[in-house]
Amino acid sequence: MTDLPQAVKPQRSKRRASLLKSLSLKFYRMALLILILCLIRDYFVRLRVQGKAPIELQEVQKILPAAHSLQVDHSDRMGLFVLNQSQKQIGYAIRTSPVSDGIIGYCGPSDTLIVFSPQTDRIAGISIRSSGDTTSHVNDVRQNEYWMNLWQEYGWNRIAELDLQSGEIEGVSGATMTSMGIAHAIAHRIRISEQKAQEDPPFVFRVKDATIIGFCIAACLITFTRLKRIHWLRKFFKLVALIYLGFWTGDLLAESLFAGWARYAVPWRTVSGLVVLAAVAVLVPWTTRRNVYCQNICPHGTAQEFLGRLLPARSKWKIRPDIKRALRWIPALLIGLILMILFLRIPVDLAELEAFDAYLLASAGIASIIIAVAGLVASLFVPQAYCHYGCPTGAIFEFVRSHGSADHFSRSDLVAGLFLILAMVLNQYAEQLQQLLLN
Repeated sequence: MTDLPQAVKPQRSKRRASLLKSLSLKFYRMALLILILCLIRDYFVRLRVQGKAPIELQEVQKILPAAHSLQVDHSDRMGLFVLNQSQKQIGYAIRTSPVSDGIIGYCGPSDTLIVFSPQTDRIAGISIRSSGDTTSHVNDVRQNEYWMNLWQEYGWNRIAELDLQSGEIEGVSGATMTSMGIAHAIAHRIRISEQKAQEDPPFVFRVKDATIIGFCIAACLITFTRLKRIHWLRKFFKLVALIYLGFWTGDLLAESLFAGWARYAVPWRTVSGLVVLAAVAVLVPWTTRRNVYCQNICPHGTAQEFLGRLLPARSKWKIRPDIKRALRWIPALLIGLILMILFLRIPVDLAELEAFDAYLLASAGIASIIIAVAGLVASLFVPQAYCHYGCPTGAIFEFVRSHGSADHFSRSDLVAGLFLILAMVLNQYAEQLQQLLLN
């Protein structure tokens, strides 16, 4: 009896080490996915905030000499945090362009830099960056110190309530239209940000959302309960999902969908059912080892499964192991291509790189239809051909899927790490790479 604990102890230590390795890999994979999405989000927020001719640090330093770096604000204010050498916020910068480009002074819009002081919430200074207005009028405004410094009496909220029609701010003599155009552009820029912050869409829960959530619940029940033993029920559920999610609503998860959410926002207020479906597709395999979406919900996967049963087993193709390994690189290469298209803003519709858009027959692109048909024909001879060798979305769900104690650092983990590095490089140097491609 005294020897039993000593014999059991190494086994417990081994199990503990295996569990720790499995957990580490799980969080590594999810962290990689989240970081790549955050880099995509950061890049496109930066584009919306900065636009063309982005604010440079040197411009801000003319107003706040202690400025050391600029950090994009992801909120509806769409500005830049001004940080000192200790990374402490010492200001906040916005520009009127492109939001206020529709406001014309004398003969063109002016792009104005506005820098706020966080201590007083007032303007620390403004600077006319560029203008489509008459050069002499713009110079008159720049050289009028009284008018330029007048803005230092105003803070964010006061500008949002500014009544320019009553003459609260007067124009520069000889350049009235130019100066008042700049004033209206500044007020308009801040009011637009305030409206965006106050105009979040209301939460809408429709029958369609409830139906999609119902599919998620039913798929989990069929996967994790005794219902999975009722084969006719599983087939019936998949057929209903194929008809409803595929041909009726077209609510399929795809790279184009996730890319759009990463670029802008997750629309949980308006399409909560689709958001829940996406969460189930990612989180369930990550926590339970079961790829619920691909196995039981995905209409294209179901179509391949049903078609695969039409021919007898002797008609199936046997793919050589080396060819199979080569084909498995296709989803990874597509993911890399998608990252390049996103960051370099190459005019390619991401929906055209996958088969799912083909189910919306009225609006499907030719490329999507070709990919879908090719995948379905291939499934007659190779079970789930598109799922295994052509689907980047399914590859992501499979990547995050837990494998329990048998899990180990694999080639896909290494490739995912390289994708993160690629996303980091593109996030920082996309503009330079675009210039190289254009030249």
